[in-house]
Order: sequence, then structure tokens, then C-alpha cells
Amino acid sequence: MRNIRFFLLFSLVFHVSIGTFAQEVVNNRELLEHQGSMEFISNTAIPAKIDSRTAIWEIGGGLGRIINSGSANAGQTERYFVIHCISPEKTGRFDADIFGLGPNVGVDHIRNLRLIVQGYLETAYRYSPQDAALLAQYITIYNAVFHKNLQYFTANYNEIAASHLTGEKVGISVRYDEWAGQTLIVIPLGNALPGSLSAVNTTPLTAPEVVEEQRKDQDMGIGTRQDMVDLKEREAGEAELRAQEQQEAAAREDAAITGEQRQLEREPSEAAAQPPDPDSADQGRQDSAEQEQDLARREEAVVQQKGEAQRNEALAEQKIAEAQQERQEIARDQQELINGGEQPIPVITFGIALNATESPLGKIVQIDANTGRRIKDSDDSSLNIRTVTVVNDAIIALSAQSDARSYRLVKIAIETLETVEQGTDAISVNSLLWVNGPDLYAIAASNRTAFYMARFDSDLQCRAMSSIAVHPFASIVFYQDRLLTERESGDALFLNPQTLEELPLMDR
Repeated sequence: MRNIRFFLLFSLVFHVSIGTFAQEVVNNRELLEHQGSMEFISNTAIPAKIDSRTAIWEIGGGLGRIINSGSANAGQTERYFVIHCISPEKTGRFDADIFGLGPNVGVDHIRNLRLIVQGYLETAYRYSPQDAALLAQYITIYNAVFHKNLQYFTANYNEIAASHLTGEKVGISVRYDEWAGQTLIVIPLGNALPGSLSAVNTTPLTAPEVVEEQRKDQDMGIGTRQDMVDLKEREAGEAELRAQEQQEAAAREDAAITGEQRQLEREPSEAAAQPPDPDSADQGRQDSAEQEQDLARREEAVVQQKGEAQRNEALAEQKIAEAQQERQEIARDQQELINGGEQPIPVITFGIALNATESPLGKIVQIDANTGRRIKDSDDSSLNIRTVTVVNDAIIALSAQSDARSYRLVKIAIETLETVEQGTDAISVNSLLWVNGPDLYAIAASNRTAFYMARFDSDLQCRAMSSIAVHPFASIVFYQDRLLTERESGDALFLNPQTLEELPLMDR
């Protein structure tokens, strides 16, 4: 086992502090992720192929579109697939979507798996990215808590869902190397209506066993739990509004049906007062019968609508009660954190963990400054630590690509340490990263034989590139309204900082 060093970068207010912290390297390059309190073991080796967040999200997004279109199945059983299990018989057991990981899937990090599930929820049920991400986190914890507990799932889910589950595969392991071909993630469904906050059933996702796992974390999972309470309160408001609209629509239809029935009752007596016409009388009786049948169908629809309104009222009451209880539990846990000296609220400092002493690559880590405890790691473990900087409340760095012959610009969220954007331009492995106001500068590796200075915006888009090749180890100095760097020969080169066009030497 080798030691790696941690270099403290900045605190929450981004003041720089330097220090060291020792931690042993895990031989198999696995990372114990503290995400959502359940400890998932993810693979942190640099993959042979690095997919963008959009491409990973699209795995689930594509499946969700198929289910949204009305299909009961999506995907391939050898890879990612979904079985939409809706039972026409309402027995009190949950409907479900079963999200399966076939033997040929490549996902090996909990962050990516949650992003796939998030993409599915966004397209299948039109959840916002924020709500879909929250639900994806709860879904993975829930399935890990009840992993291989077939009795629990068969007792709580409809027969269609239960028929697709096995004791060896149901739920998800906390180990990434036990996912492929061995995972059936159960997503509990509520009304399964796209666009509704109750499409997914949040009640089983917040089972006591799940909350207890969250409470094991140092902050007791309070932030995530508060987000779920907020979602449930919004669920209640939506259900209450839907119930009110259904009641009003049913009342209007009731009044219309009553008026039409009275009119039908008057028509025979009015017809009797007219001179008899056998043909017209027969037609009138036929029309009246058809109208009565139509009214009967409409009355039945009104009864169903009133029943649906009652169910929505009950749902609203249930979600309000759950939210109130969970808020009380969160308040007690917050007070315990305040009063319990053994569990202080952590003061978080950010740092860097090197992968190896002979390489500049590593990851960003969150560290509790009170205890030195490592709280969270960035999802990218191939960052050039010499380039990590903070711009506009986000972390910007250069990340090594799988071929180890170029970098890409990446943006990392400070709160979650997740990669939220990745640039598309190849950057030289010898490049550093320079910041000048809102602009970022790096040495672009547009081909293998020449390198050029490039300017990027805060969204990691290339806005200008020099036409003159620069030295592969060039540096940058901003002087007045000029950018000073080095030509391939090592001679001085002045560039316009915005256009990166060559400027003449300054007059003496």
C-alpha cells in the first residue's frame, strides 16, 4: 500500500490554505462514495472510454421516451431495459417500473447510474432535473436497503412486477462489480401520469429503513431529507388542486345532465299535444333512447370523476401528514446535531488527492476541517491538480482523457463535486490553465505536431485560437492590454487577449 498526499485548496469561502493529509491508496482503485448516506463502492479507474454527461443521461432518457409513448417495455435485456408494470386490479400494492441492468452494461459508478435513472424519470414522467435527481438518489438507496429481499417486494408490489423479480437480482448491490446482469431496480409508481409530481410513489422511498440509513451519515442526511419533504408538500398541493378541479368539473357535468334529463321528460308530453305522425314518433322515441344511454354513460363518468377527486384528496392528506412527520423528525435530528458534541456540524474544506506520487492527476475531496474526515470525492479522478481553480462559484480544471494524450476542460459543482460540464476541445497534456476575468486560457492540441493558445468562456466554449503555434510548455503573462506567451522557438509572442491575433512588439 502506498501513501498519497492531500493538498488543501480552499474553504467554503474560497480562502486558500495549504496543508497535507495522509490516506492509504486502495489497491483495486475503488472509491467508497458517501452519497445519500448509503455507502456505494464505485470504480474510479480512468475508463477506456469517457462518455459525456449528456450521453450517460440519454441512456435513461431514450428508455423513458419509449415508455412515455405507451409501450410496456423498452431497451434490451442484455443491456439497459425497463418493464412498465401497471396492474388494472387495484389491490393496494404498488405499481412499478423495473429498471434492469443486463450483463453487457458498462456503468460502474453510482453517480452515472443515478444520472441514467434521472434521465429516465425526466423523459418518462416529465420530472424536472432537480426532482428527477433527488428521486434517483432515493431510488438507489431504497433498492440497496432492500437488495435481494424478494419477500418485501412481492408483498408490496403488484403481481406483474413480482413475476419479473428474482431473489438474486432484485434491488441493487452497493458494489459496482455486482451490478451488470445482477440488478433489477424497482421504481415504485404512484399515478404514473407524466407531468405529475406523484408519478413516482415517494412513500415507500422514505420507508423507515431508508431514513435510518440516511441518519447514519454525519449530517444525518438532513439536506436531502428536507428536499424530499419539499417534494411531498408540492405533491400535496398538486393533488389538492387536481381534486378541486375534478370536483368542479363533476358538478358542472351533473348540472348539465340534470337539465338534459328534465328536457327529455318534457318531450313526450309536448309530442302528445302535436298532431300524430307515426314516422316522426318512432324517430323521436329512438332519439330519446339514444340520449338516455348517452346520459347514463356520462353519469357513470361523473361517478368515476368524483371517485378520482376523493382519491386525490386522500393523497393530498397523506402527503401532508408524511411531510409534517418527517419535518418533525428532521427538526429533532437538527437539535441532536446542535446538542451532541460528538457529532458537530462539519466545517468543510476542499482539497486534492493525488492518484500516485509520479503523476499530477487526482481528484477533489471534501474534508471535515474539525476531524480530518474525508466526506466526499469528485466523480472525476483524472484531474490535473496543477490546473484546479474556482471561477464564478464553480471549480474549473483540466481532465485527462482515456488515451492519456490530451485533456478536456471540465466544470465541477462545488456542492456535489459532480462534473456538470465538459469541453469538447483537446487540450495539451503540458498545458496549465490561466484565468483572466471571465476568460480561461489553455494550450489547445489541435493536432499532434503543433499547439495553439486558446481562449474559452465560462461555459467551456472556445471563443478564439491563435493562428501562430506556441511552445508546448508556453506560459502566459497578462501585461496591460496584451497577452505575452512563447512561440514554438521560445521567442516572445504578444497576442490580443480577446482575438489571440498577433500584436507587434511594444515600442521602447
